[in-house]
Formats: sequence, structure tokens, C-alpha cells
Amino acid sequence: MATAFVTGPTGCIGAATVQYLLDHGIDRVVGLSRKKDLSRIHPAYRDRLEFIEGDITSLQQVEAAITQTAPNQIIHLAAFQTPDCMARPLQGMEVNVIGTRNVIQAASKLDSLQRLVLASSSAVYGPRDLYPGETVTTDVPYLPPNLYGYWKICNEGMAQAFHRETQIPTVSIRLSTCYGPGRDLGMTSAPTAMLKCAAAGEKFRMPYQGREHFHFVGDVGAGFAEAAIAPFDGYRAFNLRGITIHTEQFIETIIRVADELEWAAVDVGIEPDAQGMPFVNDLDAQQTLATFPEMPLTSIEDGIRISLKAFKRMADSGDLEAKYNPGG
Repeated sequence: MATAFVTGPTGCIGAATVQYLLDHGIDRVVGLSRKKDLSRIHPAYRDRLEFIEGDITSLQQVEAAITQTAPNQIIHLAAFQTPDCMARPLQGMEVNVIGTRNVIQAASKLDSLQRLVLASSSAVYGPRDLYPGETVTTDVPYLPPNLYGYWKICNEGMAQAFHRETQIPTVSIRLSTCYGPGRDLGMTSAPTAMLKCAAAGEKFRMPYQGREHFHFVGDVGAGFAEAAIAPFDGYRAFNLRGITIHTEQFIETIIRVADELEWAAVDVGIEPDAQGMPFVNDLDAQQTLATFPEMPLTSIEDGIRISLKAFKRMADSGDLEAKYNPGG
């Protein structure tokens, strides 16, 4: 029986990952999180997730959970996002670095483990103009804009060391802006907040603008799951598949799709004093697709349509909180 262990299983990405695993040959999924909030997980999957309450910063709790689970795959998603790291840097380091160390240390003691997958970020890169190519590949220099990016570099280094010591296939996945149902926290949750406001008939203005690299939430979950279950050997960092467009194009697509759905005119746009997008775009995923050919890529139009319909159902039932929560 194939068993996967997921940290952060109740978050936006975690929920999508759990569902994809259960749909694609993993018999048992065990999740570790500080609290059992299953609201982001579809009701059809909630009883199939084995939940362990625990703190990622506690080595004792992490080791106990992983040891008793004896997983074949570990997917480590639990983390503080950028604004929280800036507001509480010491706690952010404890969660993002020490938490990852705890997972890796526990994983190194397993005989059952066949794959370790860690969440990295496009925050490891520098400004887009630092990279003159048409796309940004994973072998370019690091130049993080914040502590969050440096901590992700540290985690990638621990992943490489883990593979060297154990020879267990290990993958780091770098992603940028995840959007869609379930995304409700973090600086780059603004596009999703805009989708929610459009569905609720409320006004929204983007606090930043520029070219942005988008990943639909279902693709993100599938990406992490495929990195855990598809054939792979060695260690490598991969850019998750995604699509780069300008903020204005994302907004134009929301307006067009809402019109196709015959909704009243939506009031979405960009703040007059919007800042520039701080993270790199045009992430190159050719090697990713060659290695993991089953990783999907949802078009921006389809991702927006799926999201708007889901948020409209939530708005009609009174379950939608249409606001931007960057954290921090």
C-alpha cells in the first residue's frame, strides 16, 4: 500500500495535493498540521485524509508523526509566506528553516522512503532584468529580494545534502503566484482576492502590477504530487509549470469571462499608486515537463472561469469572504 505524508495538508496547495494523490494511485495520505481545518479539502476527500495534529517546529512531534506513518513519499509544504516572514522574521526562520530541517532529519531515518519533495519559490531569483534570456532557468544566479527567498535557498541546500547522504530521489519545486479556490493569504493572493470580489459584486484594485507568473491551484497540487510519484532519480530543483502575463491582461480576462457568464459588470482594476511586481517571471519549465510529463497546465482563461464559478457559488451561499489578506 502506497503511503504519502504531507505537511501543510489543509492549506490551499496542500488540499489540492492531497486530492491529486488520492486520485492517482496513493492509497493512504497522512497530513501534519497545527490545526484540523478541512474547509479547503473537498468533502469527498476529507474522510480519506489521516490527520495528525502537530507543530512543524517541534522535532519530536515531526519525527513521531513521520516514524509512525512510515511513508513512501514525503511532500513538505508547511511554511510562513513572505509578509509573515517580514513581520515576524525569527518565527519565520523557525517555521521555514528549522521546520524543513526537522522533516529532513526525520526522513533520513526511514527505510520506507522513496521520494522527498520540498516547496521552494521563485523568490530565490533576483529581478527579471538580471536574467537576459527569454525565460528564467533554474541554473541562473540567486539574488533573493527578501529573507523568505534566502530561507528557500537554505532549504534547497538541505535537500541536496539529504540526497547526497541517503541517495533518496529528492525534488525542490519553485513556484510563483498560485491563484484559485482556497488561496486566501499572502502577498500574491491579490489576484485571487480580485476574483472573489468580482464574484461577490464588489470593487477591487490590485496593490501591485507588472508581469506575473501564474499557476492555477489545481496545477500546483498536481505538480507537487507528480514530483512525488512519477519516475525520477537524483536531485534537482524545477520550476513549476505556469504562465506569465501582465496584471492588466489578467484583469481583462476576468472582465471578459464575467461577461461571457452574463454577470453584471465587474469593478476590478489597478491602484493608481500600485507598486511593481517584486518577483521574477517567465519561469522556464521545459526540463520540468520533460521529467514530469503528466504535470498539467491550465490556461489563464480556464483557471479564471473555474475560480469565478466556484467563488460565485460560495457568495450565493454566504460562505465567501471577499477580501485581500496579505498577512504580516
